[in-house]
Amino acid sequence: MSESETPRSKWRAAIKGLAPSWLLEARRNQVMRPYDLSIVVRRESLLQHWFSKHVLRLYYPPSLVSRQNTVERWAATHLRHELPTLYHFDIHITDHCNLNCRGCGHFSNLCDPSFLDLDAFRSDMAAMAAKLRVEQIYLLGGEPLLHPQVSEFIREARKHFPETRIYVVTNGSLVMRQDDEFWQALADTRTILMCDAYPIGLPVDAVNSKGEEMGVVIEWTDERGLFFKVPLDLTGSQDPSDSYRRCSGINNCPMYKDGRLYPCAYTSYIEVFKERFGIDGLEATDTDSISVLEHCTSELIEFITKPVPFCRNCDFDHFEVFEWGRTERKIEEWT
Repeated sequence: MSESETPRSKWRAAIKGLAPSWLLEARRNQVMRPYDLSIVVRRESLLQHWFSKHVLRLYYPPSLVSRQNTVERWAATHLRHELPTLYHFDIHITDHCNLNCRGCGHFSNLCDPSFLDLDAFRSDMAAMAAKLRVEQIYLLGGEPLLHPQVSEFIREARKHFPETRIYVVTNGSLVMRQDDEFWQALADTRTILMCDAYPIGLPVDAVNSKGEEMGVVIEWTDERGLFFKVPLDLTGSQDPSDSYRRCSGINNCPMYKDGRLYPCAYTSYIEVFKERFGIDGLEATDTDSISVLEHCTSELIEFITKPVPFCRNCDFDHFEVFEWGRTERKIEEWT
C-alpha cells in the first residue's frame, strides 16, 4: 500500500464522496481559516467578497480539480452520458518569465527559455478534449506573451474546447506590445485576458481601453502585493493525505505537460528546482502524474482527486505569506 493510500485516507475519501456540497464547503472554510489568501482570484460578487473577508474573516478558494461529489459525477456520466468534469487545468506555452518573482510556484524564475511546440499543443488539446469536459483552462507560463505564436495557441485551444472558459494569464508587462492579431484572436475566440496586478506600474487604464476597443474581456487579479508559499519539505516527512486536503484550491491546480496530467506545478516542474540546487531524492515519479492517452476518463478523475506520493514534500504547517519582490534565486524562497 502506498504512503498516499492508507486505510484512514481511503475511509476519509469514501465519506467525503457521499457528503453533500454544503458540508464540504463548511469543512473547507474550517481548514482555510488560518490563511490569508486574498491574492487568490475568486469568482464572487463584491458583497460576497466583502462578507468573506470582513465578517467571516476568511478567504478560501474553492477546488480547482472537481466541484462534483461522487453522486453528482455518477449522475452526469451514467444518466446524462457526459464526460467527467475536470474544473480546471493549466498548460505552459512558455516556461520562462520576464518578471522573475521571488518564490515563483512554477519555478519560472529558474527556467531557461522554453517555448511549447504548436503541434504538440494541438495534440495535447485533442487528447484532453477526448477524455474530459473542462470548465476552464489557463494558458500561461512563465509569461505566455513571450511566445511568438501566442495567437495561434489561443485559436487552437478554442477549436478543441468550444464551450470552455479559456484565459491567457499574463503578468501584464507585455500586453501593450502585442499586435492586432493577438487582440483579434482573443476577441474571435471569446478568450479572457487575465492580468496579474503586480506592483510594477502596469498600464491598467491603457490595457482596459484596448480591451474595450477590441471587444476583449480583461480581468485583473487582486493586487499582488503579497505572495504565499507552501514550503518544500526536502525530507519528505509530511502526511500526504493531510497535505492534499489542505492544498485544495491553493497549489492543487492540475497541470498538463508532455501528455501527462499532474496535480500541481510543484510535481510537474520540480526537476527544474532539483537541478538548480543539486538536491538528491526530491523528484516526481510516474506515480505523481498520469498519462492522458493511456488511461480512461474515470481513471483520470480518480487519480487527480487523490493525494500523490509527492504530497509528502509539502509543509502546510509552515505556510507563509510574504511581500512580493524579485527573485534572488536562493533555495530559501521555496523551503
